[in-house]
Amino acid sequence: MEAVPRMPMIWLDLKEAGEFAFNAAVKKSAVSVPRDFEGCSTLRKYLGQLHFLQSRIPMGNGQDAAVPVTWTEIFSGKAVTHEDIKYEQACVLYNLGALHSMLGAMDKRVSEECAAGAFTYLRDHFPHSYSVDMSHQILSLNINLMLGQAQECLLEKSMLDNRKSFLVARISAQVVDYYKEACRALENSETASLLGKIQKDWKKLVQMKIYYFAAVAHLHMGKQAEEQQKFGERVIYFQSALDKLNEAIKLAKGQPETVQEALRFTMDVIGGKYNSAKKDNDFIYHEAVPALDTLQSVKGAPLVKALPVNPTDPAVTGPDIFAKLVPMAAHEASSLYRCVRAPARAHGMGWDGEIRDLLEEDEAQERKLQELLGRVPPAPGSPPGLAEVSKECSKYLELHEKASFTNTELHRAMNLHLGNLRLLGGPLEQVRAALPTPTLSEDDKQVLQNLKRILAKVQEMRDQRLSLEQQLREMIQKDDITTSLVTTDRSEMKKLFEEQLKKYDQLKVYLEQNLAAQENVLKALTDANVKYAAVRKALAEVEHKWNTTVQTLVASYEAYEDLMKKSQEGKDFYTDLEGKACLL
Repeated sequence: MEAVPRMPMIWLDLKEAGEFAFNAAVKKSAVSVPRDFEGCSTLRKYLGQLHFLQSRIPMGNGQDAAVPVTWTEIFSGKAVTHEDIKYEQACVLYNLGALHSMLGAMDKRVSEECAAGAFTYLRDHFPHSYSVDMSHQILSLNINLMLGQAQECLLEKSMLDNRKSFLVARISAQVVDYYKEACRALENSETASLLGKIQKDWKKLVQMKIYYFAAVAHLHMGKQAEEQQKFGERVIYFQSALDKLNEAIKLAKGQPETVQEALRFTMDVIGGKYNSAKKDNDFIYHEAVPALDTLQSVKGAPLVKALPVNPTDPAVTGPDIFAKLVPMAAHEASSLYRCVRAPARAHGMGWDGEIRDLLEEDEAQERKLQELLGRVPPAPGSPPGLAEVSKECSKYLELHEKASFTNTELHRAMNLHLGNLRLLGGPLEQVRAALPTPTLSEDDKQVLQNLKRILAKVQEMRDQRLSLEQQLREMIQKDDITTSLVTTDRSEMKKLFEEQLKKYDQLKVYLEQNLAAQENVLKALTDANVKYAAVRKALAEVEHKWNTTVQTLVASYEAYEDLMKKSQEGKDFYTDLEGKACLL
């Protein structure tokens, strides 16, 4: 069967266009398209630009800017006019499907699937009252014809690739299923009246193909039975294939020579298989031949599909020539989208005040602890000796008595700070040893370490929250869907919003996880704070003593400076007094 001649394919004519007030050059290129894939690309671009135009200017049925659109109806050749830009789009879609059907008839299976996709989109998204050739019945017929022919091409390739017999049988059975659906439409009186004289030709070809591909399916079921050494089943399948092929031959009267040649070739194959199988079973295997209806029916395997159409795919439409025209409705929808998006932003902006307060409080305690253990006051230099005043002068006795009182006070003050000054004048280690230091038990150290660990976790959560907030702000700032809104029908706005908001889902999950962890961390921080209270109290007492000691040392150092200054003044006074006394 690998070399069987191809059966002819059904293809559709393109509609002819009339007047439409649009860019003349663009319109002309879309009407006079070449019969190749470049023509398909031109039609897709034109369809996309029409969609962009429709989304900005009210050119639909009954709208202010609607203009007459004229195209011919395929079956009657009559001109049909509607004041609706969607009629222009529908006719372009029809021509896209028709052009793909032509290319599919030239042995391009993918083009048949594209044709089915164009007709499916036309049937599901546009009114069926524009013209007879775009009615629901005719479009459904076209879809089944295109899918059947695409599956037929796949069957041919499967036989050339020597696929397993059972798979080939299922593929062929699906061809039959598609053509049966098409035949039901062709036998419908309403559809027949719409199609006119072409209905009979299509019906005869499709009916013949139903029997022909049913014969091919049973031929390969017989080959599978042969592989499984079920010789009785092999005979009945080959006999059924022969019967169905004979029916196809009866229905093929008047068909072109290519059909007759394919039928003769297939008859040679099936007839030879049947005669050989029957002879072998009669003389060698003697297996009972079951009735066909007792065997499992062959279930079709649909391996082709209607390829989807996206009119606004930028890879197909090219640049939007109406990009600068943004209608007010799109601006309003964009504002509505921002309102819908607002809860996502609010979701991540809050930060629990309790954690922040506790964090700042304990960070302050940590800094104090570090200062307590690490600060050392600077060491002063050694104090010089105090000059003795030994010579009294009777002439200056009164002045001397006053100076003696001051000297006594200065000496008393010096004695008051002498211990601290000696400490400050000693080694640095001696000063450190004199400062109060905290004495922590192992349990206290564990409490302190646990608090530090939780504080680090809080900091980590805060950094993560700030990072997520920043990401959310950046996403929101860049989130402009005005272009999509312009090309989206108002009825699809809610769906578009839902799709656009999905990009926030992952960030929302992270924020929710962060918030969920917050409660646990807050509880752990509160518990750690309670346990830390006793340690904090002890450290506060040590800190107070440390501050008092340091302040005393600082006061002694500052007093030392003052005492040295006053001592120098006293010395200068007595030197001057001595000099004056010597002059007496």
